[in-house]
Amino acid sequence: MILHPDCEAYLEAVERWREKTSIQSWADIGADRAKAVFSELKLSRMPTLPEMDLVEDYEIEGRAGPRRVRILRPKGAGTRPLPVALYFHGGGYVLGGIEESEDEARRIAANTPALVISASYRLGPDHPFPAAIDDAYDALLWTAHHAASFGGDPRRLMVGGTSSGAGLAAAISRLAATENGPRIALTYLLCPWLDLTMSQHSVLDYGDGYGLDRLDLEWFRQCYLGPDDAPDHPLASPILHPIPPRLPKTFVLAAECDPLRDEARVYARMLKEAKVPVTYVMAPGMIHAFNALIHLIPGGLPQMAAIDEALRGV
Repeated sequence: MILHPDCEAYLEAVERWREKTSIQSWADIGADRAKAVFSELKLSRMPTLPEMDLVEDYEIEGRAGPRRVRILRPKGAGTRPLPVALYFHGGGYVLGGIEESEDEARRIAANTPALVISASYRLGPDHPFPAAIDDAYDALLWTAHHAASFGGDPRRLMVGGTSSGAGLAAAISRLAATENGPRIALTYLLCPWLDLTMSQHSVLDYGDGYGLDRLDLEWFRQCYLGPDDAPDHPLASPILHPIPPRLPKTFVLAAECDPLRDEARVYARMLKEAKVPVTYVMAPGMIHAFNALIHLIPGGLPQMAAIDEALRGV
């Protein structure tokens, strides 16, 4: 393993920030403060955003009450129906939101191009498993039924996300397959978290000093699963269970220096063995969720091109 120089520079900046703030891990400061600090960090370092023809927030009805989605239609897309990309942000099921991930959503909208539905979901520890999955599946149902009214083509529906958001995408793709839900044309999983038992070798190999530490993963898991603590549930850790029939074509992005790398690789292999069409891309020298940090880690741009190609193929 050779860490990419851009990742080295980024991790050095993170270490300087930790020394300045005396924040060594999210667990040290508690959920409420962690949410606020994470939000401030993301929003203060937001890159220049691609222009959109449409950026609107809507409230959708879910089983636990209204949830917010942000709809983004790229500039210059004309009036033709666009593929639809439902997107879920990362943050360990505890941090982040629509605002903090707007650069990620806009990038997908502009580069595909696609109508993007960036969906919020309830976060731990206040709303433990399966609240986030319920919200994500409700967002899928709403998107399948309403995307056409915003210029989307629901026959080209893609579902994905980054890190924990990719875990949600994998979970609701499984639900849609097993419960005769909406037809999904592509699931796209970017540095996904797919094994909450944390039993893969890469968690040990890259769980300290590579931007996502094992201690934070353990804290995220505790916040997300809550008192019931069932990390081996098929909707929490899909790689521990057989692949169900009818799963959609899937794109899986992994980063070489990511504690979650091995679960992405294992899931891609399981999909292939189950005869599910799958594309697996491993980004050499990259760290966890580099795709959400591409303005700070431009060395990952070649792999970003692979994401764009996969989404354009729908």
